[in-house]
Amino acid sequence: MIEIVNFIDGKHVRSTEDGSLFSVNPATEKRIAHINISSPMDVDAAVLAARTAYEQGPWPRMSVEERASYLHMIADALEENLALFAQYECEDTGFLSKMCLHGHLPRAVEHFRFFAEEGKRFFGNAIPVGDAYFNITHPVPLGVVAIMTPWNGPLAVSSINLAAALISGNTVVLKPSELAPITVSLLGQIFEEIDLPAGVVNIIQGAGLPTGQALIQHSDIDLVCFIGGTQVGKEVLRHSANTVRRSILELGGKSPTIVLADADIDAALDGALVSAFSSNGQVCTAGSRIIVERPIAEAFSRKFIERTRNIRIGDPFDDASEIGPMITAAHRAQMLAAIEQAQRQGANLRAGGAIPAQRSRGFYLEPAVFTEVHPQSDLARNEIFGPVIGIFTADDEASALALANSTQFGLAGSVWSRDHSRALSFAKKMQAGNVGINTPFIRDIRCPFGGFKQSGIGAVGGRWSLEQYTQTQTLCVPLNGYTLPKYGIQH
Repeated sequence: MIEIVNFIDGKHVRSTEDGSLFSVNPATEKRIAHINISSPMDVDAAVLAARTAYEQGPWPRMSVEERASYLHMIADALEENLALFAQYECEDTGFLSKMCLHGHLPRAVEHFRFFAEEGKRFFGNAIPVGDAYFNITHPVPLGVVAIMTPWNGPLAVSSINLAAALISGNTVVLKPSELAPITVSLLGQIFEEIDLPAGVVNIIQGAGLPTGQALIQHSDIDLVCFIGGTQVGKEVLRHSANTVRRSILELGGKSPTIVLADADIDAALDGALVSAFSSNGQVCTAGSRIIVERPIAEAFSRKFIERTRNIRIGDPFDDASEIGPMITAAHRAQMLAAIEQAQRQGANLRAGGAIPAQRSRGFYLEPAVFTEVHPQSDLARNEIFGPVIGIFTADDEASALALANSTQFGLAGSVWSRDHSRALSFAKKMQAGNVGINTPFIRDIRCPFGGFKQSGIGAVGGRWSLEQYTQTQTLCVPLNGYTLPKYGIQH
């Protein structure tokens, strides 16, 4: 069993208290890691190390090229150990091995490499003001950044924010989810191997209480980046108000897949299934609401339900598996309760929704599909964060749009139509930050990713990430032709 401790000020250290947790393999229910729980005192130590490294250490004073060389070394080390990291992430999250090995882990490598180079292209402007002077703008790091990341794709999600924060000259306190902390914790070994200056990145372990709460409430943090549930995001904002610090929030979603009457049904079907069930359905961008125009609703629903019943549920390390287990027994129980609630509220369960009989161990769940879902029901409005889908019928394009936008969330979505102009026009009216047109939405590191409404604040990716992790300073430089008025001289 792996023992996971904190990484503070360049050293691996145990927490100051005796509390501990266990990370459990969702596919086998076996404990795979023992986790120290960080106390508020440990959080203080990590923040102090980051503050000292920012105020007194070399990191913010290095050239961007020097910082980039460290990011490339991190990427090299990850790439050399890709298979091992992918194995740990698969065991820790229950995500399919092929997705970890060929998707999430290479993406983490790419994030460090990308921002190493993007940081070199991120600079300010010289703005002439008449013939008198120039205003020169340039980006300045914020200081100490707290990054709190989720259990689904832990290394990929951590790395996109960590790399951007570091190349910008910030120092970091990073807290991974206690449900899947292994791969993020292993970054500490890489930081030791490449001699990353002490305190530049500090990794603390623990649950939301007390560790996460102590980090959110800490007064010496200049920015909090939180990826997770909307309710915790609101807590981050509440405490950020006390010090008027910045917040980056990537929160929940209830993303719609819109299938218009002229869509290619087979293509839309493939896209809807991928959007709904990839990453075991446990992803914030999941297309959990499928809205189909009435002329093709019956045919689409029948095919979607049939395909869902045929999805192969199994061992994440089996290449034949299409969906793995849920992250914990408690999370699966919440989904089962939501399925029961949906039925009580009148929705018709057409597929799945039960624990597979052939899976006696592991937190598996048959993907569930509902029809006849009331638009104001819990299933239609609340994020379940799992493979539980509602299919809605829209009378026309206008009602489809109204259904798509009738949610507190606005993270992602897709629209399907053979008429690309029609689809594009529809997509522009959707209240969502990221929309795929005749495709599920695919993230690209060069593009901004962020949500509307209660799905978040800020965007990450490309130069948008660097803007989030810096502030702009304006310098005023006089030219030869400019003279100041001379106050107080007697004439």
